[in-house]
Amino acid sequence: MEMKKNRILLILLLTFGIHSYAQQKPFMDYVLSWDGHSSKLGVELTYFSAQKDSTVFIFGDPDFGGQTDIFKVIKNIRCTKPEVLKIDEVDRRITIYHKGAKKHRLTYEIDGSVDLNKPTVTSAMELFRPVITKGILTLVNQLFALDIIDGSNPLVSFSWRSYPENFSYFNSVQPSQTDPSEKISDYYDELSELVYFVMGDNIEVKEYSVMGIPHYCVTTKEDKYGNDLQGNLSPFFESYFPSIHRFWNDTDFPFYFLVITALQNNQRELGGGGFGIKNGFVMKLGRKFGTREKYVTAHETAHSWTGVKIMLGEDSFDHQWFGEGFNDYTTIINLANSKIYDEEEFLHYLNEETLKPHYTSKIKAVHNDSIAAKYWTDYVNYGVLPYRRGLIYAFYLDNQIRLASNGKFTLRNMLLDLYALRKTKKSDEILTVDDFISAGAAYVDKKELAGQVARHMIEGQPIDFNNVKLIAEFNIDINNNIPKVNLTEGADLSEIYQW
Repeated sequence: MEMKKNRILLILLLTFGIHSYAQQKPFMDYVLSWDGHSSKLGVELTYFSAQKDSTVFIFGDPDFGGQTDIFKVIKNIRCTKPEVLKIDEVDRRITIYHKGAKKHRLTYEIDGSVDLNKPTVTSAMELFRPVITKGILTLVNQLFALDIIDGSNPLVSFSWRSYPENFSYFNSVQPSQTDPSEKISDYYDELSELVYFVMGDNIEVKEYSVMGIPHYCVTTKEDKYGNDLQGNLSPFFESYFPSIHRFWNDTDFPFYFLVITALQNNQRELGGGGFGIKNGFVMKLGRKFGTREKYVTAHETAHSWTGVKIMLGEDSFDHQWFGEGFNDYTTIINLANSKIYDEEEFLHYLNEETLKPHYTSKIKAVHNDSIAAKYWTDYVNYGVLPYRRGLIYAFYLDNQIRLASNGKFTLRNMLLDLYALRKTKKSDEILTVDDFISAGAAYVDKKELAGQVARHMIEGQPIDFNNVKLIAEFNIDINNNIPKVNLTEGADLSEIYQW
């Protein structure tokens, strides 16, 4: 009888164990290590696999900054017995055959070295690759974490086992967490919008409160160009961010951050390059912070709305004239509103950086559908096209709305209506060009608006400013078919663009 009871107990325990394992929720637990001097980041990943036989991970994304050889930075990949590892460098696949193992652990290193014999010639060389060198580490999750393909949404956590305790530290998951040894977590689908880590002895982190929202400014303290980046960026936190939050009537953010750090391996001056990230913006800079850097910082942070919260089409390439061009317009008018741009800087960007190069471009009239294929391979021509085309149309449309309403409404009102419409849609529903036209139809003739979008944004026909009327504060000169916008006497940008 005693033996029978023990057998029943054993069966119950085994059944409970199998059931617990089957019910275990997926997770990926990263433990990171860095000594502050070397170019190697140690990574230990413990994970749960719902697949019985094997687990497949993908490392890196060549589309992220065009880094086609990104798989070269991951080294010394190891699993624990009895599991067996297979690596496919071409497809960047790491397959682990479990061989009956119930617990899974993978270790590897990330090589963030900079080659002194191959100096950085574009900011993208450091922006879209891991930078791990003496005294500084900057990492985005695309460059050290693994992608999954099983469709699950595991809880992903990060913590640091070893690190220099005197170094400043910032993470974009929970910026208020300043202790690297403390675990930070979020679900995989949320983290897919990028995670950023910064650590170093030349790093400064400053916190602001902007309209009740925590904002973080993360910079290198000193660089060879004599930048005071914290001083350069303080006007953004004091005036630009409040301006653009007011523009959109939106403070629905848990926090926001800027990370601007100096390039580590450039031998000549390089302008800033960056990318937007969930609740923040990252830039690498190789020269004095100037007018161009003001623009880049403002443009990328403005993407928190246009291009992210409000996007036309399935992805950002569908209608970049809106995602980039309209974003560019909201950028420069908020720079004017916040007085970071004066009249000269505003008109220079509108005329010299946009109208003139667009109207002298040999490809200005190409169809919208032809841009994506050549966006990265011929960025100097095709990549900039939607920025210029969209900004010019946004400026034009803003003027037409103001004229049609005798100054009562502006493009901002139309964009706010479009944002409100976006909020009524389900997460898997998209905003369409028809939605854009419907929103605009409350302010200008719908048929004319639809024709403008078709001709100028989709087909690519440039706007003929010879036949365009602007509000009284602007006039336009046209020389050699190149339009140039001027402010009329007594016109004030802060009065034109106020909210």
